[in-house]
Formats: sequence, C-alpha cells, structure tokens
Amino acid sequence: MHSLTEAFAFSAIVGQESMKQALLLNAVNHMVGGVLIRGEKGTAKSTAVRALAALLPQILVVEGCPFGCDPAAPAKLCPYCAQRLAKGEKLPNLLRKARVVDLPMGSTEDRLLSSLDSERAIKHGEKHFEPGILAEANRGVL
Repeated sequence: MHSLTEAFAFSAIVGQESMKQALLLNAVNHMVGGVLIRGEKGTAKSTAVRALAALLPQILVVEGCPFGCDPAAPAKLCPYCAQRLAKGEKLPNLLRKARVVDLPMGSTEDRLLSSLDSERAIKHGEKHFEPGILAEANRGVL
C-alpha cells in the first residue's frame, strides 16, 4: 500500500520552486551529483522527493548486487560484480524502480558507509562485508 507522500503528484506541490527545479535537474543529469534538501518541518521535502522518485524510470541492475550495479557499465561495477565478471560469470540483471532510502537520524558512520558483520565473524569465523545505507541508495534517492 502506498502512503500519501508516495501517491502525491510532484506537479501538485505548491511553492518550493527552487527545490523542485534542483530535484528535476538532478533527475535528468547525473553530472549534477546530488541535491541536499533542508528546511523547516512541513515544507514538503520528503513529499517532493518521494513524488519525484515515483516518476523516475525503472533502472537495469545486476540481480542480487547490494549496490545495484549497472550491468551496462562494466567499468563502474562494484568489487563483487567485477569479481564475478572476471571469473567469466554472466551477470543476471533485472529492471526495478529506483529506490528511495531514508537516512535515519543519528545513523552511525559504519551504518552509513559499511562495516564487517561482527556476529558472523564471531559465530562462524568468517569475514563478511555488510554494505551500508549508501550502497542501498546507490543509483536511487537518499
């Protein structure tokens, strides 16, 4: 079920023209590199981002990749996908909507960037990399 902010039309947001223009420019030109939105509570920040994300086209990703790698850009693959490709494995892909990932207040650096899975290391004696919030939001919206 969709929340009201996901169903709200981007064009229906009144005011906030600079914010809407920045979001649209970022959506059509990846060279912009991102938009940081800040403002008072109730100024439609989250509503605008979720409404725009609903308009974005589906993207092609490597199936099972925690970073949502683009299979059409082998030079930009994450270490996992690059290693699979180097072994001669065909990277399965799928189309999916660009993700909207929330950044929780008080997120720690290891949760944002990545960390080693200490529970797995203790229980099984294995090193396992746990991708962070940025990995989840890659090629989407944070």
